[in-house]
Amino acid sequence: MLQKVEQRFASFYGVSGGMLLTLWQGVREFSFGRNDRSRLLRQMLRVGYETVPLAMLIGLFTGMTVALGTGIVLAEFNQEVFIASVVSESVIKEMGPVFTAFIIAARVGASMTAELGTMAVNDEINVLRVLGIRVNRYLVMPRVLAAMTMTPALTAYATLMGLAGGAAISMLYFDVSWVTYRTESFRYISLDEIVKGMVVKAFVFGCIYSSVCCYLGMTTRGGAEGVGRSTTSAVVCSLAGILVANYLLTRYLFGA
Repeated sequence: MLQKVEQRFASFYGVSGGMLLTLWQGVREFSFGRNDRSRLLRQMLRVGYETVPLAMLIGLFTGMTVALGTGIVLAEFNQEVFIASVVSESVIKEMGPVFTAFIIAARVGASMTAELGTMAVNDEINVLRVLGIRVNRYLVMPRVLAAMTMTPALTAYATLMGLAGGAAISMLYFDVSWVTYRTESFRYISLDEIVKGMVVKAFVFGCIYSSVCCYLGMTTRGGAEGVGRSTTSAVVCSLAGILVANYLLTRYLFGA
């Protein structure tokens, strides 16, 4: 039993160290991004542009759901005017960054892991090394840089859609005017909090899922079955890492 516990801990720390090393190796190659613009642009389109419809859907219905649930409670006390404040606080600080990172990790991260995992089991990554191509520069750097830059952009877009969804519900169901909603949305939230929620959190989440997916994809073994296991593990680890990081960031950024 002790040996099994030791193996579990050794595996955990080994994988965690590998993910951090993969992230660092990708970041270290950022200066060469200008020389490989086509691959970088392709990854940015996959992470950003192709995920826009899903981010819009998630953001819109998240804001609508928060506004509806909050409005039903506040309507009992004739305080519907505060719906906007609750929606903005919830979407900007928590739901916008977390839900956006979730959908990117589930959609793009799974694809990223499967692609790299297939290359690994087919020895394509070893062939690149034999040819003298730096794998971290060729495979990891574009994906990590795309995740770091496009996740905050998608988070901002999803957050705006969430505020728009909240405005629609407030005006349609609770007779809150657009001017009142717009004013109350930013009454109790500062620019510093907006930056921390939509930029800092999203940036950290992009680092997490990109490093997890790249590492687990490149270390895949066991053929097609191994690719499936790596893809599942990458999504699970990414979502768990995002949740843990979100708690820590909320604790230390917002002083909760």
